[in-house]
Amino acid sequence: MKYLLEETYEYDFDLLGICCHEKDYRLCWAVNNKLNLSLEKSRSDIEVIFSKKTKKNANFPVFKYKTENKLTTYFLIGNKSENSWLIPEKQHVDYFLMIKSSEKKSNKELLKNLREIPFVLTAHTVVVDQLRSKEHLIF
Repeated sequence: MKYLLEETYEYDFDLLGICCHEKDYRLCWAVNNKLNLSLEKSRSDIEVIFSKKTKKNANFPVFKYKTENKLTTYFLIGNKSENSWLIPEKQHVDYFLMIKSSEKKSNKELLKNLREIPFVLTAHTVVVDQLRSKEHLIF
């Protein structure tokens, strides 16, 4: 008899997609200045291990900031790697801004501020439940 272990995750975060052709450290600097954050490079990247033998494993950069009251955590995550995408169905998105917060609030002001960064082409809300590869965002 075989048993299948299925795990369901709660995706209790907001996700914003950012289209930008700049390097991750430059976007991080601009986001920090515009949103008054202190995003810092995380010690470990997100590593995606592919099951296909033709593709290598991929690492995606992560920048993190936790607010002083520790109610909100921001993550700036790269979507591109040398040989793959973190979220392949969103190939037009270069970076994701993930907001994990215990308080629910609108991201309209956040999106407006992101769009005001000169080298950000566009920023928009991403509906996490509609992503096929949303499990890559659990870390």
